[in-house]
Parts: sequence; structure tokens; C-alpha cells
Amino acid sequence: MSSIDSDQYLEVANLDTPGIAEEPLSIVDGERELLVGNTVDPENLRHLLRSVAEEDCAHSWRNLDGADTLGGLLRWENERRPTKLFFFFVRSSGSRLQLAAAGAVADRLTQDFPHLGFCVVGRCYIMPEFRGQGYYRSILRHRLEYCKARFGKALNAIHIGAVNERVKQVITNHGLNGWPGFALFGEEQLKVAGHLRPVGAYMLLMPDYLKAIQKSLAGGGAPACVEALRDMLSSVEGYSGRNFGLQIKDSYEKACCQGWFGGRGLPELEQLLLFLGSIPIVGFGPRSQSRGWE
Repeated sequence: MSSIDSDQYLEVANLDTPGIAEEPLSIVDGERELLVGNTVDPENLRHLLRSVAEEDCAHSWRNLDGADTLGGLLRWENERRPTKLFFFFVRSSGSRLQLAAAGAVADRLTQDFPHLGFCVVGRCYIMPEFRGQGYYRSILRHRLEYCKARFGKALNAIHIGAVNERVKQVITNHGLNGWPGFALFGEEQLKVAGHLRPVGAYMLLMPDYLKAIQKSLAGGGAPACVEALRDMLSSVEGYSGRNFGLQIKDSYEKACCQGWFGGRGLPELEQLLLFLGSIPIVGFGPRSQSRGWE
């Protein structure tokens, strides 16, 4: 497994705001640059957190209790799971930097999740004044590439929760070279500001990981439930059925009951099921309890 240090991964420019990447993530209208760093000044951070708190959205930073400094926010995040924060800035020709968005990547779904290479791309918030300007795809790409740089070939799957319809359209049809699309695996219930919010649970499965799952399901004389598993996984990106994750779990359990696996281990598929159950997707069993920090 390859590993990186964040300071090696994010090149730091000689700008007034420390921690800004030297190369722009994207250029809009030939002049506006989107830059990224892992620091933010206190005034911009307070503005960001106020905007999140005042908006009726499913963002988990609405659950914050007094963590209004960068250090406090990092502690709040990393008490829940190992997380890296990113702040995205727009620079127009001849103007100062403006905070446009924030986002995060978690190495694991929870502190105790036992498997490597299962990341969460979350916490994305685009400031209202920068919405509808085409920045989300670049913000998504940057965080996906961070996952790849972080884990290399050990990267197996990436989870993202989405409510906004425009975000859903981008993540399922992002058009990013070298990256498969996200598929809707079910719905999770998050507790945000004292209320349960339904959130679409999307998953991206890396090609080598998906091939390993499919290989573990090979063999003659397979019952209908295994054939169903094969069919679902062969078209995971374009799968249009509901409750995709639950259907995978149901077919797997039926195959176990019928003894088709014959004691064979299916580590990749079992890891995926554990990941889905830990999100947790609604109806996935006893672990399906609402979390307030996704």
C-alpha cells in the first residue's frame, strides 16, 4: 500500500493565504481559478460555519457545538474518524482569494472499521454565492484523487452521501477520466440538528476490487441467487433497481443458506457488506441506527 503525507501531496504556493495549492484545480471563463489548501483563516471559517448553520441542509457541521476554530473542527472530525479537511478558494484576475467551498475525506467510515481502502468523501459545502458555477466536479475530482494518492492499489471503495439533486447527477455521471461512477446503494438516515434526514448512500467501487468480488462468485452450477449477484455486480454503475445494497445482502445470505459457497471465504464481498452495514443503509440489520456525524 502506498501512503502519502499531506504536505507532500498539496503543493503550497507563495500566496498570502498559506496552504493554497499552486496549480489551479480548474479555470472558469478563462480567468477564475479554483485553488485548494488545508488551512483557512478564522474569519472565513466563521463565515462558512454560520452559512452551514443557517441553511436547512443535511450537512453534519450543523451538529457542531462550539467548534468554531480550525483546530476545534479538526478535533471534532477526528474524534469520529480519521479525516482530512480541504478548503477551496476562487481567485479572479487581479482580485483577492475568496472562500468558495469546503470538503473532507475520511480514511475510514468509523474509527473501528477494520479494513483499509474504504474511504468516505463527505462534508462538501459550496458557499451560496459560488453555486451553479461548475465548481463541484473539480472539488469532487480533487478528493477522489486524494483517496487514490493516499491508498494506491489498496483503494477499494468510496462512499458519498447526497441529498441535492444536482450533486446526485454529477456523482453518477461525473465524466472524470479513470474513475467509475457512483451507484445508489440505498438510503441512510442521518441525525442533523436534532432531526433525521434521509440521505442517498452512493458507492464507487474501484475496478480491481469489483473484479475480485466477481471472481469470488465464479463457478458452475450456481443457484439463482448467485446469478442475481453476478448480474447486479456486472452492471453496478448503471443498475436502476431500488435498494441495491439490500439486494446484494439478500442474495448473498440466500447463497450461504443454500451452501453454494461451501465454506469458501469471500473476503472482498464480505468487506463490502460490512461497509454498507456500517454506513448504515436503512434496513441493513441491527447496525442500521441513525448516526449524527456522517
